[in-house]
Amino acid sequence: MLGLRSWGLILYGALPACLSLLGFIEIKVGEFETPHTLWILLIGCLPLVVTFLLVRAREREWYFTEDYLNLRSAVTTTLIVSCATAIAGIAGIIRQKYVFSFPHLQDRGQALAECFLFGIASLVLSSTLFATVLTNGADLPGLPSSGFVGAIARIRQLLIAIQQSFIWKNYEANNKEFEDLNTEGAKLVTELRFALSQPGNRLAKKNLGLKPLESDIVIFIKSVTSIKDEEVANTKVFKWQVYFADLSHLPSDQLEYLTNERNRDKIGYEVLQRIRSLNLGG
Repeated sequence: MLGLRSWGLILYGALPACLSLLGFIEIKVGEFETPHTLWILLIGCLPLVVTFLLVRAREREWYFTEDYLNLRSAVTTTLIVSCATAIAGIAGIIRQKYVFSFPHLQDRGQALAECFLFGIASLVLSSTLFATVLTNGADLPGLPSSGFVGAIARIRQLLIAIQQSFIWKNYEANNKEFEDLNTEGAKLVTELRFALSQPGNRLAKKNLGLKPLESDIVIFIKSVTSIKDEEVANTKVFKWQVYFADLSHLPSDQLEYLTNERNRDKIGYEVLQRIRSLNLGG
């Protein structure tokens, strides 16, 4: 939810502000009158929006679903600008431009606005960093490796192909269709194992990450195989209905019987529905 896989973006986003503090890069925030502060802050938020979009594009590639994508991106962007703002405030205190005081913090509106605008100004440089280095898929410390990102992209495409396959909509008597699904499932398991073999990304490999997906796909393959290998045509259809069919349009007597069969393998059926409902985007 919080985008811990991309914590390195916070460091790279706040880097220009640090370089300015050390004197390597000069970032100037012009003088402004207090009545115009609100308008200046609103206009200055444009780089913030650009940074959010760049962060969102990166995190879209680092997670195979789009669940919490906007939340993760907003948290990361907020932390970037907060770090840059804090750096500006610390620099002002060191240079004796500001005086830090908790009791009078509410009276420091002008100073806080200047620090915030400094952080926003540094995002222009950090946006350049995102647009050049990060978009090229470079292997940088604190970010997922290019091999991991490539595997995630392939996993997403294979999952989309499975979600869009015939098996969720209607029964196909042709065994080749089932064999193709088995092949896609096998490729998916291979890509998952490749992603898990990449160095780093420990958070992505834990219980809420990639490893459980491999178990789900294995169950999907077993379900498809059990239908394909069944020799009796009516039993094939029956197994497909139990695992994949929409039962809402069936007569009540059939509905009750098939529902009971599903409940016997409730965990397997829930796994299949979980695969089908993954929010993978376009």
